[in-house]
Amino acid sequence: MRMLLVVGFVALLVLLAVGRSQAMGNRKTLATTLSGTVRLVGNEPHPQLVLTTADRTGTQTDYLLTGPLAGQLRATYQGQQVILEGKPCASPSPRFVHCFAAERIVTPTDR
Repeated sequence: MRMLLVVGFVALLVLLAVGRSQAMGNRKTLATTLSGTVRLVGNEPHPQLVLTTADRTGTQTDYLLTGPLAGQLRATYQGQQVILEGKPCASPSPRFVHCFAAERIVTPTDR
């Protein structure tokens, strides 16, 4: 009887450990595509690079742009409409609710 309890307890611990690792290990954020205008907002010495999107009702949302392409977007695509692929991120600035880590420029749109 004692052996059965020990085996049952060990099996329960194994199931809990496997379940927790599965739940914690599979939290991958899927790539998202956003379309909008690249803009530089704010004043020197700390201007911020944002992507301004608009939904179907015309409501605009600013996404603070971060990630490996932020420098290229600032230098080349200011004022242009682009489609970006990347992942939502936690905003490092209290001024912006939304943040987007751009990983790929899908295409600059013609407008």
